[in-house]
Amino acid sequence: MNGEVQFVRAMVGYALARAHNQRARGRGQIGASALEWAIISAILVGAALAIGLVVRRVITERTAEIDQG
Repeated sequence: MNGEVQFVRAMVGYALARAHNQRARGRGQIGASALEWAIISAILVGAALAIGLVVRRVITERTAEIDQG
């Protein structure tokens, strides 16, 4: 399993655990809070994937340059 997939799984797990903990506390506005956490998590996952793809592309290009001499 590559790093990006592990990161996505960790972020989703964190968001779900956070929502579950808040629900267990009995807060009245758990729906809005869970939705906010889901949106924040999706933004962070998207940003991490974008950064990962850019870094991967740069490394691949540099490796090709080195191989060519």
